[in-house]
Amino acid sequence: MTTTSLQTPAPSSDLDSCRLDDDGGPAWGARPDPDTNVRLVWAPPGGSTRLDAVWWPRSREATTELRALLPIVRERLGGAATRVSLNIDAWSADQPRRLRIGDTLVRLGWFHTLDPTTVTLGHGGEDRRSVLVIPPDWNSSVARELLRHLSAARHWPDTAGETLQLSAARPELPPCEK
Repeated sequence: MTTTSLQTPAPSSDLDSCRLDDDGGPAWGARPDPDTNVRLVWAPPGGSTRLDAVWWPRSREATTELRALLPIVRERLGGAATRVSLNIDAWSADQPRRLRIGDTLVRLGWFHTLDPTTVTLGHGGEDRRSVLVIPPDWNSSVARELLRHLSAARHWPDTAGETLQLSAARPELPPCEK
């Protein structure tokens, strides 16, 4: 089980990320704080869960959070993420269709039907990775305990809902903030 906590590189000064992309929509968003640590835990290898990882973003700003997340998932995907699917109602209103991260153009798909606690990541024709998203406004003690529990677990629940219910089943933890 791997818990990832990496610092994101300082934003580049090139203007390339501030221009419009081929569909006329912006290919950029807010840049993350260079000292931001990504809170990510990978599922155990060979597990039977449908979830590949659990991630606790700091905000609902998808562009900021994806700029921090995507560089560190590159190895697990077998290359840079080129497609990300998100629930349109779970994130802030800044929802570009494209996002440039380094030299990679990532296509973002926004869907009402996608589970709001899940994002999917894809690279080329490879299978997509399903990542559970712990809501950023959750009680920090609960979220940290869930990450800690999952990082030590040999088997994960099969769905996002079952995984998030782990915190509700632990009476010593305070309830989630709403």
